[in-house]
Amino acid sequence: MTTFTEATWRAAAVTRWIARVAGTLVTLFFLAFLVGEGPPPLWRLSLQQNLQFLGMCGLCTGLITAWKWEGLGGVITMASYGLLLTIDRHFNATWLFAVPAVIGLIHILCWLRLHLVGSRAVSPWNTPRLVLEIGGALTGVFILLSANEIFLNPPLMTPTLHPPSNLVGFWRGHLPSGITVEVQISENAAVRGQIGQKLIDARIFNNRSWFGDLMNWREPYMIRGTGLEGGVSLQGGKLSIGVIETEQNPFRITLQQQ
Repeated sequence: MTTFTEATWRAAAVTRWIARVAGTLVTLFFLAFLVGEGPPPLWRLSLQQNLQFLGMCGLCTGLITAWKWEGLGGVITMASYGLLLTIDRHFNATWLFAVPAVIGLIHILCWLRLHLVGSRAVSPWNTPRLVLEIGGALTGVFILLSANEIFLNPPLMTPTLHPPSNLVGFWRGHLPSGITVEVQISENAAVRGQIGQKLIDARIFNNRSWFGDLMNWREPYMIRGTGLEGGVSLQGGKLSIGVIETEQNPFRITLQQQ
């Protein structure tokens, strides 16, 4: 009969592997985001921004370290999260950064149970092979989905866009230079209009798959064609275009529906 001590020890042994796999997936997520967006120009950032980047790197370092030294890895992860909260308390409201902190705490609890609390009273027991196989499969699927979302444009599994009613219509705004931007989005996803005297002949399409929606990667739409190209999001009745290709430098602009 399995005693309470053995049951908790075995639960910790399985949970440590779950935490390792989850930590690896989180680390891959941050690395994929870094590859997709490009590394930040650290020499141009403020001290606060550099410390934020250091804290994010610490989160990943702790999660990877936990594969070998789970107690130390958990402490590094928790300390890095504490650094982020000290710099900016808005990190407390961002679940994405709370997830590695929770995983770090789990590593610490597993280390305490496996190494400090009654471990000698437990008979030898190995983590079931099925747990390792499932963890490896999940990691592989995550890597493939991340690569698909980063390198393919648009990604595979991205549905054909049938513009909703709140996206269809006439939009108007101005570049920072004062140049007028007028865009007409049709039900067939055609985009017509002009930037100043420059005509727009483009199309709008979905820019991410269900995985991108889940991870909140990329902007949900993309406009591409002659005269206008950029990621697009729609919030509060305003159309935000991430990059506008003009003869000048790229801009971000918000358009109002007319």
